[in-house]
Amino acid sequence: MPPVEQNTVPFTVSAAKSLSELKTVGKARELPVVSDLEKMTTTFANQISENAHVQSAKQMVEDGMKSIAETETFNNLQGKVQELNENPRVQQTLTTVKSAV
Repeated sequence: MPPVEQNTVPFTVSAAKSLSELKTVGKARELPVVSDLEKMTTTFANQISENAHVQSAKQMVEDGMKSIAETETFNNLQGKVQELNENPRVQQTLTTVKSAV
């Protein structure tokens, strides 16, 4: 068989590490420029989050998500997805595809 080019990076345990656990990030944070930038970004993010416009936009998004979650259509859709997941034929197809891949 000819070689196959991968379009994705395989998931490994090392890929699951968060950025703060990496040695290079820790070393970079020791540099004055990076630590100053981190402090300024945190300060800026806190100032933005306290802004009235940002707070009102956040409230609108939260209200929209809440109303979507409460609608009958959304709950109906969740029920249909659960039915699909419990369907034995779908499970058999998923198993077949997983084993083929």
